[in-house]
Amino acid sequence: MNFVMLAATTNWLLKPFAMIMSFIFNGVFYVVNTLTSHHVLAITIIFFTFIARALMMPLMIKQQRSSRAMMRLQPKVEKIQAKYKNKKDPESNQKMQMEISELYKKNKANPMSGCLPLLIQMPILFALFEILRNVPFYLNQIGDIYNSMALQVQAVSGYADILTNNFQAVINSLSDFDIQTTDSVIDLLYHLSRDQWGVLKEVTGLVGNAAFESNYMLQETFNSFGGGPLLFNLSEAPGWTGIGVIFPILSGGTTFLQSWLAQRANDKRQKMASPDGKVKQQNSMKMMTYVFPVMTAFFTASMPLGLGLYWIAGNLFGIVSQFITDSMIDREEYREALKRREELIEKKKLKEASKSKIDKLTGNRIGTASSMKSSMAGNKIAAMRQQQEEKEKQKALKDAQAEMQEQTENANQEEK
Repeated sequence: MNFVMLAATTNWLLKPFAMIMSFIFNGVFYVVNTLTSHHVLAITIIFFTFIARALMMPLMIKQQRSSRAMMRLQPKVEKIQAKYKNKKDPESNQKMQMEISELYKKNKANPMSGCLPLLIQMPILFALFEILRNVPFYLNQIGDIYNSMALQVQAVSGYADILTNNFQAVINSLSDFDIQTTDSVIDLLYHLSRDQWGVLKEVTGLVGNAAFESNYMLQETFNSFGGGPLLFNLSEAPGWTGIGVIFPILSGGTTFLQSWLAQRANDKRQKMASPDGKVKQQNSMKMMTYVFPVMTAFFTASMPLGLGLYWIAGNLFGIVSQFITDSMIDREEYREALKRREELIEKKKLKEASKSKIDKLTGNRIGTASSMKSSMAGNKIAAMRQQQEEKEKQKALKDAQAEMQEQTENANQEEK
């Protein structure tokens, strides 16, 4: 597989993303084409969508964790805001922001994490639009087919006038068009509808040309999606007429479904986390749930159909990944709740055990300063009592000895 040389875009910001995307796209296209020769571009778009979204899954999970943490912290944030409610000076406002920032930092919550997946997805979307708008310049196998057909058209005598007279509307829609260059002819051929292809073959006299017809059928096989009356060309814009209207409807519908499911799950958690059990939904978020799908539908209708396919596949993957992510984080939060519950139970047991250790003699807790002090006082009294008893014993002994001595002296005197 040869590396593709970019020839379509000169935008310094878009070109690096388009280059990276083209390498990945070429790799996926090559693998798909080894497995099947039908709907190769459509399958490549779907596979690429899943690969791109799967790579962003860790970021989505991190964003969901941060979003849940912010939801749990909202009551504390409101308390901080209430504390500074009547303080409008810049210093108080700065202190309030610092307290809120410290609260988020301590609990590993990032208010900007919700924007990060969208910021990463936007360059991918723009680069993908550039590729699907100019597929022959980015996919080698399709590029070779269109290059061969363009050279055959240019070999026709007076081809420039023929193309100008018959396809002026298409030419006007192309930027930097120069009919004398092969790249511009390739660009024109890629943006022809099926009906216009029939006109092209007739006015150029290429009807029945075996090499041209073979290349035409090959590109048709690569670019087509569906079958029968639902056969679409991924290079065409679906518009709002004909069967192609299915794509704007599906694109807008799946966008709404994804937003609605995410909002409903968010409202449910917010209601559970709120002290009063109420949901505080911002009007801007509610409006975007309905406005953004309409914008997506109009965007899809005016762009190459392949981009609409990417959007629909991405929305379906997003809905499935949302359920997976929510289930994963719900289990994590459940385990954390059980852990906190066990810690509270253990603290309660220790507290009750400490209350039960009471000195029955003094009425104080064992091990406290009062009980130790009382114990020392009791020992001192016992020592004093013992000393008093010793003194009484010694006195009684002395009295007994004195009495015995007196009796002995009286007995001696009587004998004399």
